[in-house]
Amino acid sequence: MNALRKSALIMLLGISLPFSALAELPQIDDARVVQPPPGATVAAAYFTVNNSGSEPLEITDVSGQIAKNIELHLSFVENDVARMEQQSSIVVDAGQSLEFRHGSFHVMLMGLNEDLVAGDAFELVLETSAGDLSVAVPVISLEDAMAGDGMKYGTGESMDHMKPADHGTDK
Repeated sequence: MNALRKSALIMLLGISLPFSALAELPQIDDARVVQPPPGATVAAAYFTVNNSGSEPLEITDVSGQIAKNIELHLSFVENDVARMEQQSSIVVDAGQSLEFRHGSFHVMLMGLNEDLVAGDAFELVLETSAGDLSVAVPVISLEDAMAGDGMKYGTGESMDHMKPADHGTDK
């Protein structure tokens, strides 16, 4: 291969590698936090993590300026008692999606630094095995949450949906 063709090939590889790497970065969709009552000091953030990569994605931490403490959590029912536990990490298998939702995995915001008002947004940063992922989290009203994903607050429905799935947690 002559030097000119070799240089062109190296240049093409250098350009295409970043684009192929971008194709495998995890995507965060449908981020939201439901507006808590005025003066509330806690809230939960929800979203879906889409791992289109060929390797498992491990989420090891979450940070932001919106609250004094921000943690990865899992809610579930055990012996007819609803529980919530902090998770040291959460794994999203290769080629899979994981929904952070009411009654399952979520990001717990404790010691809110300001009231969360529908229409506002804030940033969270997920620390992952693929690097830091910035997530814009809009604040939505309870009415929008009920209409959008059927979170079933106060409807008296069964909480069977709160049983944890096996997603590599430390539970």
